Amino acid sequence: MLHLVNPTERSNKVKSLLAIMMFAAASATTAFAHHELSVPRSVQPQVPAAIQKVSTGTGLIQQIDKERGAVTIKYDSLQGLNMPGMTLSFLVKDKAMLSSLQPLQKVNFELTYDGSKYLITKITRASF
Repeated sequence: MLHLVNPTERSNKVKSLLAIMMFAAASATTAFAHHELSVPRSVQPQVPAAIQKVSTGTGLIQQIDKERGAVTIKYDSLQGLNMPGMTLSFLVKDKAMLSSLQPLQKVNFELTYDGSKYLITKITRASF
């Protein structure tokens, strides 16, 4: 028995099939794009480390965000980083460094810049 299909019905089936195929292809492409390849460190190309700039400074703590691991400091100029005095928020190397600090406390700190971000690597209460 020969089954004849209406041309309009055939066109709708083809359109539906194409839509499903396009969706599947787009989903697979998106999934692949978000997948990170796991390459052992020994096989990854070695990129020379950026030259770190370091400066020490003195400042007054304005705010502490222990959850984020950041401290906002109003500081004098940082000669080693060619930065004028201002008030900025910096991440700290270790959140535990913030445990004994409080706002309006004078501190000495060491700030490093690796070419893309600033990081406080040392921070202590300043002696008066």
